[in-house]
Amino acid sequence: MGTKSAADRPDGDRVATPAVRRGRPTLREVAAAAGVDVSTASRLLRGQDMPYRAETRQRVLDAAEKLGYRPNQQARALRLQRQQAIGLLVPDLDNFGFTQILRGVQEVAAEQEYTLMLVEAGAGAGEGGGISYERLGLEGRVDGILVAFASMDDPHVQEWAERERLPMVLVQRGTPSYPASVVMDEQRNVAVMVEHLVELGHRRIGHVSGPLRTDTGLRRQEGFAAAMREHGLTVRPEWIADGGFHWTGGQAAARQILDVPAADRPTALVVANLISALGTLSAIHELGLTVPGDLSVIAIDEHIVAEHTNPPLTTVQTPQRELGRRAAQMLLNSLSGERPSRVMITDPPPGLVVRSSTAPPPPSP
Repeated sequence: MGTKSAADRPDGDRVATPAVRRGRPTLREVAAAAGVDVSTASRLLRGQDMPYRAETRQRVLDAAEKLGYRPNQQARALRLQRQQAIGLLVPDLDNFGFTQILRGVQEVAAEQEYTLMLVEAGAGAGEGGGISYERLGLEGRVDGILVAFASMDDPHVQEWAERERLPMVLVQRGTPSYPASVVMDEQRNVAVMVEHLVELGHRRIGHVSGPLRTDTGLRRQEGFAAAMREHGLTVRPEWIADGGFHWTGGQAAARQILDVPAADRPTALVVANLISALGTLSAIHELGLTVPGDLSVIAIDEHIVAEHTNPPLTTVQTPQRELGRRAAQMLLNSLSGERPSRVMITDPPPGLVVRSSTAPPPPSP
């Protein structure tokens, strides 16, 4: 086949000499197959259409697809002085609440060809235990970090970000001292739970909360109080206990609220997350009470585990996957110079998954 001169090609692209392909196809081979020079192929494969014609762009894309070409991410990372990796720090890998968040983060990372490093920060992270970031193994290995455990007054977050000069986005947490965060509308989430219980006839409702030093725990607690007031119900302090967002905390909180005479107990509990609800159910059974015979239980965080508890748990399904996607995208955008912000996810709205842990209240003792 003859080779066109530069005058015959409207956009003046040069032709590279084809090479015999061995192993993984190269950018030079794509350029040769498309009849353009290497720099043109590189720009078009990165999405830089102008000033090239649409037909030139299509030739390059078709050649890349036919040859099975994939960009060399290691070379690209070296050129951009990046690791092509981001980190996600969570306090506890046993917490079901991070499952869908993780999935959303992974989706965005994969779409943009970044590696995701998941790190458990350890017990006590974001709850006053302090965080030794140096031991997490992320230094020099990631371009930015998603942090899913900061407390509202955790000074380590800001200090670490400034010292490491790494872009960072808080996930499902917020703090006044840091401008980049993605959270859910927790007042709305809790309002769905309270409304469900009220519709069943409950008026004596307690709350196994999260830690009030975390933004999430505080906003869920505030949402509980607001929803109770909206329905004309009294918030009784003795029916509120911190479940710590973990199993043992949920167990201890439920015991604190329920280990009293029947006349002094609530008929329903709103639990701030699923893993705390598992501890709550355990305490209820240990006290010789039944769900929903003696009291109903409802929790935030929909997960397949909720179908297999005894009894199956009514839950609120929140937009965790979308939260993960938005947080990851904000972090990656910040790597390109975009200024991050504080974002609250309001769509899709929370959904109620009704199972047999909620029912009308028992007759008054």
